[in-house]
Amino acid sequence: MKSGLGLLVLVSSLAVAVPALAQDEGFEEAGAEDSGAAAPAGALSSRSWYVSPMASYTMADKERGTDDGFGGVIGIGKKVTDGMALELTGFYTQLDAEDGDGSAKLTGAGVSALISPFNSLPNLYTVLSLATGSTKDAPGLITDYRETFFDIGLGYLLPISQRILLRAEARYRTDEHDRKEAGDDPSTQDKAFTDGVINLGLLFPLGTVAAPAPEAPAEVVEAAPVEAPVDTDGDGVADASDTCPDTPAGTAVGPDGCPLDSDGDGVPDAIDECPKSPPGSKVLANGCALQGDCRTPRAGEQVDENGCAVEQKFILKGVKFEFDSDRLTPEAMEILNEVAGTLQAYPDVKVELQGHTDSLGSDAYNQGLSERRAIAVKTYLSGREVAADRMTPAGYGESQPIDSNDTEEGRENNRRVELKVLE
Repeated sequence: MKSGLGLLVLVSSLAVAVPALAQDEGFEEAGAEDSGAAAPAGALSSRSWYVSPMASYTMADKERGTDDGFGGVIGIGKKVTDGMALELTGFYTQLDAEDGDGSAKLTGAGVSALISPFNSLPNLYTVLSLATGSTKDAPGLITDYRETFFDIGLGYLLPISQRILLRAEARYRTDEHDRKEAGDDPSTQDKAFTDGVINLGLLFPLGTVAAPAPEAPAEVVEAAPVEAPVDTDGDGVADASDTCPDTPAGTAVGPDGCPLDSDGDGVPDAIDECPKSPPGSKVLANGCALQGDCRTPRAGEQVDENGCAVEQKFILKGVKFEFDSDRLTPEAMEILNEVAGTLQAYPDVKVELQGHTDSLGSDAYNQGLSERRAIAVKTYLSGREVAADRMTPAGYGESQPIDSNDTEEGRENNRRVELKVLE
């Protein structure tokens, strides 16, 4: 007898064990940012709800007395943890009789758990499903009966646009009908059928990506001796003489209590990548002028005889995009307004605008996304009166990481826009 008891035990065990294996990023962006793709995989990222219609093909148990057949599935799901989504599922299948006219109609509704167990394959998931339903007009002595369906299988999500994902599944199904007379051969005394099911369709995320709330900076309060002057920010300059009383802890300051700015370009030394810019130069937010400046080299970069980075390439920090999109954030637009002002100060300088992504998602998807983002930056700067023929957009996908892709912080650093001065 084919019983669903063993499968039910397996489903229960996996439902407890597999989420414990999934890491915090198991259902994060793929293809995307970046790539993309979430619950139930990287492709959905932080989107909570989705709807998923699919077509299905059922390889029917030979004891049903039917041929294989086609049907449809509809699922409405919600991300419940970083590694799992739950969905309500309904399905319909029609199986034509193997001999004679007529066809069996199977309908069912239930719940499914979609679990992503591997960080390295965030769009691959295990599906576990329990449903109740009925069969009508089946061949054999019993034509109509109720049943319980148990499914276990594997699925994959493939982002094909910002709002559409391709979904494919292979399932092993046990149909517990508890009627020995069901099917075309009652002599088997079997209370269950076993079928193979292939589902293929689309998944549509609902809503928008919620940006994480910024963390409030920790307040640093240092106690001072009663006899000593009050120094609220602890920078060594008493509040009575401190022109910048809220200087971040650890920042080097001058006699007035303000962050040091050795070259007077308005960018504090602590974040100035070019601390010796020519007097009066118009600089980027990192303190570097586009011509005649000396950028402090990063680890592994080539340097010239003066100890300056050979390649004049600057990260446009803070230029970010909406999730899995080439739409600039409001903060990014404010930064690019300043970049436009710097470019206008050097009308003869030509630049390459480079888009970079992290490694989540396919190489091809990330390459296309980085190109679209580079073009979006050029389009915005062109609208700020920077000549378009001075700017060349280029996408490098995930090919030039500057940090590890194994952590969220590293992936965040790799998702960036760079400005390179062309010779």
